[in-house]
Amino acid sequence: MADATYTNKVYHKQGGDELVVASGGALTVESGGTLTVAGVTVDETTLAMTDLTASAVELNQYALCLDIADGSAEATYYIVAPHAGDIAKIYTVIDDAVATADITITAKIGATGVTNGVVTIATAASAAGDVDVATPTAANAIGAGEAINFVVTGGGAGGSPRIHLVMLITR
Repeated sequence: MADATYTNKVYHKQGGDELVVASGGALTVESGGTLTVAGVTVDETTLAMTDLTASAVELNQYALCLDIADGSAEATYYIVAPHAGDIAKIYTVIDDAVATADITITAKIGATGVTNGVVTIATAASAAGDVDVATPTAANAIGAGEAINFVVTGGGAGGSPRIHLVMLITR
């Protein structure tokens, strides 16, 4: 909040230890001038971020990765979210063809299934490098430090492929 005893929009506070830029004021550094913060010079290159191509959503997402050694072993796998957010996407990629039956991976937070959080890795025409995706739409909010579990079913027997899972969380 601006100090009403000052009429200028840019001023030194009494004692001269603080420079204030009030609402409507501006701080201009002319060509050849520098602004240094904690020993780091801030210049047009630092501020421009001209090579930044990510969207705000992408900048606010982080990825969690989980490897499942054997897609044919029915089991539950867990991973912890370090930050709160919403599960936005779940991707899987396999290292080899699925041998016997489709593999289903169901995301859950606690005992609650994530709506549209199921990835199905089909047996038919499967091959190394196949990517499958789920796009959760509800029941996908996760708290910081909370566990997410993935229930793996199907796959048949005999060491179906290794599965690499990547989950994107939007903060």
